[in-house]
Amino acid sequence: MTKIAKWQRIPTQEELAAFTGMHCARQYRDALASGWRCPFCRRNAHELVRWTQIRGPSWRARYGDEYSMGFTIVLTEHHCHNGRRFPPTRICGDCNSADGAAKRKLSLPEAWSFTPAEIGSFVTVGPHSGKTVIDYVRAQAIFDAAAQPPFRPR
Repeated sequence: MTKIAKWQRIPTQEELAAFTGMHCARQYRDALASGWRCPFCRRNAHELVRWTQIRGPSWRARYGDEYSMGFTIVLTEHHCHNGRRFPPTRICGDCNSADGAAKRKLSLPEAWSFTPAEIGSFVTVGPHSGKTVIDYVRAQAIFDAAAQPPFRPR
């Protein structure tokens, strides 16, 4: 069972029913309607909804101070920066961030992108938490195996 920090809240069924998806509203509605799951961490749209207490000034300027805390979700399109390994894929923001974090920590080429299956094998994220665990040893092994022959940015 995933531990939830004291400051976090798990949304109730009523809160999930009232949640609009905020800045990802259309993607959230589509994900709910289709039964979509993040192809990396396998969480469904409801499991991606999480509590946040701090949002930056640009967020407050766009949505107002009343949204400086509350439930949020991030859905985005993950794409291959080199354009050859996989087609654009909708994923959750936590997994998208994990791709970048692994590349930075391991000093991988900017034009490299892990596929959905690859990220799913080295990233763990609990429902409603946003706490992402990255297995950097596994990520390096994936890069080493997939980049043979040597990876060449286009």
